[in-house]
Amino acid sequence: MISDIHIQAILDASHDGIIAVDHDYTIIWVNQNATEILGLPSHVVGEKITRYIPNSDMLRILATGKKEIGDIATVLNRQIIINRLPIVVNGEIVGAVSTFKEITDIQKMEMRIRKQSMESGLEAKFRLEDIVGHSKAMQEAKEWAETFARTDATVLIQGESGTGKELFAQGIHLSSQRATGPFIAVNCAALPGNLLESELFGYEEGAFTGARKGGKPGLFELAHGGTLFLDEIGEMSITIQALLLRVLQEKKVRRVSGERIVPVDVRIIAATNRNLEQMMEEKLFRSDLYYRLNVLTLELPPLRERTEDIPLLMEAIMEEIAQRGDRRLQGVDEAVYHFLGQYDWPGNVRELRNVVERMVLLCKSDYLRLEDTQFLSKKLARKQALRQQQDDEEEMIRKVLEATKGNKREAAKMLGMDRTTLWRKMKKYEEWN
Repeated sequence: MISDIHIQAILDASHDGIIAVDHDYTIIWVNQNATEILGLPSHVVGEKITRYIPNSDMLRILATGKKEIGDIATVLNRQIIINRLPIVVNGEIVGAVSTFKEITDIQKMEMRIRKQSMESGLEAKFRLEDIVGHSKAMQEAKEWAETFARTDATVLIQGESGTGKELFAQGIHLSSQRATGPFIAVNCAALPGNLLESELFGYEEGAFTGARKGGKPGLFELAHGGTLFLDEIGEMSITIQALLLRVLQEKKVRRVSGERIVPVDVRIIAATNRNLEQMMEEKLFRSDLYYRLNVLTLELPPLRERTEDIPLLMEAIMEEIAQRGDRRLQGVDEAVYHFLGQYDWPGNVRELRNVVERMVLLCKSDYLRLEDTQFLSKKLARKQALRQQQDDEEEMIRKVLEATKGNKREAAKMLGMDRTTLWRKMKKYEEWN
């Protein structure tokens, strides 16, 4: 037999506030959370609820017998969400019960659920201080990133492939007020348009063949309260750009084939290695979206402009290799650093990582020496030879055009190529210069 003491203990164990009255408006049960949220004395059982809440909504429940779910009210400067239900015994209304919770508690719970529903690979791990680089260019980039982290404005990160755009995005997130919220990253170039739409905005059940039963929340919903990182934003189709712009403007999202509008609180960090201004001129990128994204701009330097960071980067990469148990070397000859500083690193830090890993794994001693860079020396020599060949061809084309006073038909004839080939080469050399 459960006693009143047991019932009271059960009520007090609930995280929700609970208060119940009988048909005469007398309080018959109340738990500790309810007295704290409503500001009631600790001993109110047996008192009329109207003594403490003159216009209590519980009176309406007793009169109508209808339940009220999800009502929002402000009590003692705190917003709470309330459910009210009649207590019915043998078809007769004998009382009413109200349960309520602070909205902030619901928001915190929702954020935990969102984070737990994400894959572990979608969480931010790198802080700005983890990003390797003591060069002036990198120090300035990290200082700007720290400044941007103090705001909630949209950030556009620009830089060549392999310069560490996602690392900076994670660092900005973890230095911001949203650090405890989710960090979701999506590569816009990796997904076709229709799939990217369903990933970003989610979909309802039956939206398309193969759609998950019950539907699926989009990345905007999962990133609620945190940051959504849109990598390679320049690869996004015009159609998806329009949908993205609407979400950024309205801060609401609607799933594919859905009717329900879901409010979202998400900070956007976008990244690209393309010239978005040129894409706007070519009608490949919406100008209104560009100006919406380009509130704060962070330019990341390529590795060739900060070669003084190569020793630090190599040290960090070699330590990672050693930590995962592959191989630990004793050091690096200074000549290796000097040689690597002469290379232009088109793949930036990502390419350096691959080169260092190959050198470490193939090194025949415990010390990296210049002979361990032979494979890169050959690559560099081939590239320099090709560049010299192209420079010679460019110079020849310029001289022939001067001799023919710009007559492309005559120039093409003298060079032994058709006019289309000549035009293409001229355009290519113009872009290089």
